[in-house]
Amino acid sequence: MYLLSDALDELLLIGGSILAGLPLPITALQILFVNFFSDSFPAIALAFEDGIDGLGKRPRKLARNLFDPEMRFLILVIGFFSSAFLFFLYYWMIAAGFAPELVRTFIFASFSTHTLFVVFSVRSLEKSILSYNPFSNRYLLVGSGIGVGLTACAIYVPWFQNILGTSALPFLWIMGALAVSAINITAIEMGKSLFRRKNINS
Repeated sequence: MYLLSDALDELLLIGGSILAGLPLPITALQILFVNFFSDSFPAIALAFEDGIDGLGKRPRKLARNLFDPEMRFLILVIGFFSSAFLFFLYYWMIAAGFAPELVRTFIFASFSTHTLFVVFSVRSLEKSILSYNPFSNRYLLVGSGIGVGLTACAIYVPWFQNILGTSALPFLWIMGALAVSAINITAIEMGKSLFRRKNINS
């Protein structure tokens, strides 16, 4: 689900920009950097989960559809909501006259960091992030830390800037990128809450 939502995110964000006649909000090299470097470490770390939803205690029933309604809904929430939010933010920033290279770097930072932080929420699809310790998987902490470090290098190290076409972001812009992550986590938790209430009432 984690990687599928990222793929949907990229597709909608880039597709929306093309349809709107805007410059691409994120370059091909930046997408490859996120997919193969920033995201790969947290994705691998999820293999060491301790079974928050009971997955570590019993095998998943074969009769259950892998992409059940909750899974499909959350993929759409993570992918569609985050990409739509980033797209409208990108559209507004371009229309407001901000420097294109700065805006593109902001979108790259938002896209990269939101996938690194959202992973703590999707550790469990059945429980609120407030009901378990989101930092109990030390492998995930290390993987996300590596991803954050690589993203920082991509934005602030001149060698990476030349390759990826990024520029140094001011502090407030970094806070804005982190706020995007917080908004996406809130959306995911609201989606999980809806399904918990539905299951209780059914």
